[in-house]
Amino acid sequence: MPYKCSLDANTLKKAKDELNEDPTQRASQIQALREWVQRQPHLTSRTDDEFLLRFLRVAKFSQLKAQERLDNFWTVRTSPINGVPEWYSDMDPLLEKNQKMLDMGLTILLPGRDDENRRVTLVRTGGYDPKLVSLGEVLKTGNMVADASVMDELDQIHGACVLLDFTEFSSAHIFAWDRETIRKASKTWQDVFPVRTKAIHYYNTGTVFNTLQPIFSFFMKEKTKQRLLFHRDSLESLHSKIPKRMLPTEMGGDAGSLQSLIENTKKMVISKRDELILNERSGKVDESKRQKAEAAQITGTFRKLNVD
Repeated sequence: MPYKCSLDANTLKKAKDELNEDPTQRASQIQALREWVQRQPHLTSRTDDEFLLRFLRVAKFSQLKAQERLDNFWTVRTSPINGVPEWYSDMDPLLEKNQKMLDMGLTILLPGRDDENRRVTLVRTGGYDPKLVSLGEVLKTGNMVADASVMDELDQIHGACVLLDFTEFSSAHIFAWDRETIRKASKTWQDVFPVRTKAIHYYNTGTVFNTLQPIFSFFMKEKTKQRLLFHRDSLESLHSKIPKRMLPTEMGGDAGSLQSLIENTKKMVISKRDELILNERSGKVDESKRQKAEAAQITGTFRKLNVD
C-alpha cells in the first residue's frame, strides 16, 4: 500500500528540517531503497512503504545509511552466525508465555509525550526473578514492545527516550548480565533499530549498578554516552526531565498506577499483533550469499552510522 502521511504541518516541518524529508521526493526515495533490497542476494525483507520509510527517517534520508541499518536489522534477528535470533522468535503477543511476560510489566510505554513530543519507555530492570525468568525472555519482550511502538510516525520524527528504573535491581540480576550478553544487547540496538534514542535516563541506581556501568559504557558509542542522564534516587531530578503527567503514581507521577500502565501497554502490543508476526516472518539474512565486504557482524563490525 502506498504511504499515507498522518503528520500535521509542524511535524512535517520538523521532519524536513531535522531529517531531510521532502514530501515531493519521499516516494522515489522509498522506491530506491526497495530496489536496493531486491538486488541483494543475501537479504530478504518486507518492502512496504511504511516499513522502509522508518529506516530512511532514522538515516536522515541517506540511502547508504538506511541500507546499512536495514541490513543490520535483519541480521541481528535472523542470522545464527552474526545475530541473536532467539531474542526475536515467537513474537506473537497472544502466545501464553508472551502474555505472562507482558503481565510482568518489565517494559512499559508511558502515556502521552514529554515536552519535546517524545515517547518515553520505562524499563524495570529488576522487575523479575532471574531464577525463574531468563534474560533472553526479558529482552525479547522489550523488543516486542519496541517493534509495536515504532509504528507510530511521531516516534520516527521526534525520537524516543528510555527510563531505566533500577529500584528492584539486585545482585541476583548482575549474573544475568555477563560481558558477552551486554555486548550482544548493545549491538542489537545501536545502528539497528529504526528510531532515534534521544535520552537514556537512569533512576535509583545503587552500588550494585556501579558494577555493570563500566561494561555497558565500553560498548556504547560516544554519542550514546552523551545522552545518558543519571538521577540517582532523586524524584525531583527525574521530574525535571520527565513530566509527572507521564509517570506512574509509584514514581511520584500523575499517570495512574503502575499496574494500569502495564495493562495499557499490553493492550497496545496486542493491537499490533499482525505487524509483530509480519516482522518475524518477512525478513531473513542468508550469510552464505553475503559478499564479504558487506558483513555486518555482531562481533563488532557493525558500521558506525553518524546519525541521531
